Amino acid sequence: VKDPGPKKEEDKPPAKIPSEEKPRPKDEPPKLAPTLVNTIGMKLVLIPRGKFRMGSPRLIPRGKFRMGSPETEEGRGTNEDEHEVEITQPFYMGAYEVTQAQYRQVMGNSPSNFSAAGGGKDTVAGKDTSDFPVETVSWEDAVEFCKRLSGLAAEQKAGQVYGLPTEAEWEYTCRGGPVSSTPFHFGNSLSSAQANFHGEYPYGGAAKGRYLGRTEKVGSYPANRFGLYDMHGNVWEWCQDWYDKDYYRNSSAKDPQGPNSSPEGRRVLRGGSWFNDGVYCRSAQRWGPVPGDRDATLGFRVVFRLGVRTP
Repeated sequence: VKDPGPKKEEDKPPAKIPSEEKPRPKDEPPKLAPTLVNTIGMKLVLIPRGKFRMGSPRLIPRGKFRMGSPETEEGRGTNEDEHEVEITQPFYMGAYEVTQAQYRQVMGNSPSNFSAAGGGKDTVAGKDTSDFPVETVSWEDAVEFCKRLSGLAAEQKAGQVYGLPTEAEWEYTCRGGPVSSTPFHFGNSLSSAQANFHGEYPYGGAAKGRYLGRTEKVGSYPANRFGLYDMHGNVWEWCQDWYDKDYYRNSSAKDPQGPNSSPEGRRVLRGGSWFNDGVYCRSAQRWGPVPGDRDATLGFRVVFRLGVRTP
């Protein structure tokens, strides 16, 4: 049999065309959706990891800032010592404070003062308060809400477990990440056009404004760069942590979880409320009532941490 000789170029099988989608390296995490909407309609926003200085920070290199506030910040408290903190993992946080409708859907009732059946009903007469923040809730109520929400069949199927933000997570998200170096995520001053607080007592030279004397529908004021609303004012927001001044100053540099207890048995609140002057709505402002307190200024929002699954 005659040797056909070497194959001609045209006789060779065509080269395989590589897929346009390259396989993801094993060590590269999957892309995360920028927002999620859970089974009761809560919108949650993806918060990227980052470093910051807790308090009222000065901007420093590589996305770091200090949690706390500098001595020069107007209205600074003695419990706001600056310290550097890193959030090492992305997580999802509620874009809005938990609403009366959402609370009722999970818990079966709404304790809110500013509702048709509440003590402040006259101030909201004729208004649909379904999308007003739930208030008059204790830390214990907020934790129970997270537990029951996590226990819903659809949420268990999705493997989503909800909780309250740590104090570090809350301040990081309030500031909009490591870019903010001011008392508020939008600058050095606060007026009632920017948040729901006692507008007759603004901050940082802002003009006096209206005072509603009540809560307002969530999302009625501008969002921060993460897409989170009402981080300043409307209602104080419960955090996971026990309140302890010394721990705040000396906490872990990475993902601080708060102290194991509080000398006075108190839990952390952040953000200020409709009732408070502007100075109490600063990013670094801290308050620590007992976990059983219920008041028309107290509410919360939830977080969903990646990697935390239902049993």
